[in-house]
Amino acid sequence: MTSSPPPVTPRSLPSHELPAPAADWVPACVVFDCDGILMDTEANWARVQRAVSERHGLEFTDAMERAMMGWSAADVATAIADAAGADRALVHADVLRTEERTLTGQIVPLPGALETVRAFAERLPVAVASNSTSTILGVKLEQAGFAPHLSTWVSSEDVPRGKPSPDIYAEAVRRLGFAPAEALAVEDSVVGATSAVSAGLVVVAVPSVPDGDPVPAHHRAASLTDPAFRELMARWLG
Repeated sequence: MTSSPPPVTPRSLPSHELPAPAADWVPACVVFDCDGILMDTEANWARVQRAVSERHGLEFTDAMERAMMGWSAADVATAIADAAGADRALVHADVLRTEERTLTGQIVPLPGALETVRAFAERLPVAVASNSTSTILGVKLEQAGFAPHLSTWVSSEDVPRGKPSPDIYAEAVRRLGFAPAEALAVEDSVVGATSAVSAGLVVVAVPSVPDGDPVPAHHRAASLTDPAFRELMARWLG
């Protein structure tokens, strides 16, 4: 018999409808999320969570997948370990091994992602802020071709707390040399957008799950190829 799924910790989230910045606001730098924004690895991450959950006797439900979207490996491991009564360090190691093993052949840039990052990088400093571990994030960005266009990238291992805490976005903007209010974040998850909003960035939500929980944002677009997003880019890049 499988155990009940890990409990989902309620999070204090900002309103999903945020006032747009002033009409003349333009970003001094841009910080992209990675999974679900730049590359299609969300399905692989769900497979990792499912495999580890089931190895520890837990049923991995659709509700769990939605709830843990955007969580760091450490947070996922903690939830699974707590529900299964397992050692957190061992579960965390299992999550990392499983993700690294399943990444091969799964790193596919999303439509418009490379073009978008290159366009911003030609005019502004660009970073990536991700709840991935440092090693995994580096592999993803190198293999998918984003690394040459980035000034820096920040993983969940580079800061005290991963998303939804503001630490990752605050560190990315600090490395780029700007104040949070001067920075644009591009996010697809509630967890990630909460991190960016809490850090003080202007957020564009490009949801990968349109019927999911509303993502807090100042601007919205269906994808990076959406004319609405392209119009914003044209305004910001001049």
